[in-house]
Amino acid sequence: MSKLPSLVPEPLSFEIGNEHDRFWCAAEGRRYASVIGFDAKAQGEVAICIAELISNVAKFAGRGTLALSTVTEPRLGIRIVVEDAGPGIDDPASVFEDGFSEGRRLEPGTQRRSGQGLGVGLGAVARMMSHVEMENAPGRGLRVVCIKWLDPPRGGSGAFPASGPSSAR
Repeated sequence: MSKLPSLVPEPLSFEIGNEHDRFWCAAEGRRYASVIGFDAKAQGEVAICIAELISNVAKFAGRGTLALSTVTEPRLGIRIVVEDAGPGIDDPASVFEDGFSEGRRLEPGTQRRSGQGLGVGLGAVARMMSHVEMENAPGRGLRVVCIKWLDPPRGGSGAFPASGPSSAR
């Protein structure tokens, strides 16, 4: 098991109100991961994941929250929880597949508009985090919980389970 940092950071919570909040939330996530003991690469992955999740809240729900906390069991890690009261997602399993954006699959020749995403954000979140869980209530909101372990599990690679991210309705 990982050695606990000398000072386990207190949980933090942030209000999300616009697209620009992704920058300072990502910086806070990076700082939080640093205090826990993550290396620079893992800190960057935490920041990217937070920025992606916050950007989605701003685009699709308008407002939400980010909560950061330390996990100590079964080993040391960071928990990222992003919640909103937006429309939810019609097909939560699909959003973790690359090429899925704004509720639909982007096919070759699909007319794109300015500012539309590439459809790789949530897939990247799933690849960079150890565990991703989505609680979806269409019409009432979305809650995404991500955990990144500091150390890989004994005998494992540290990647999320072979089944991929989980989602619950």
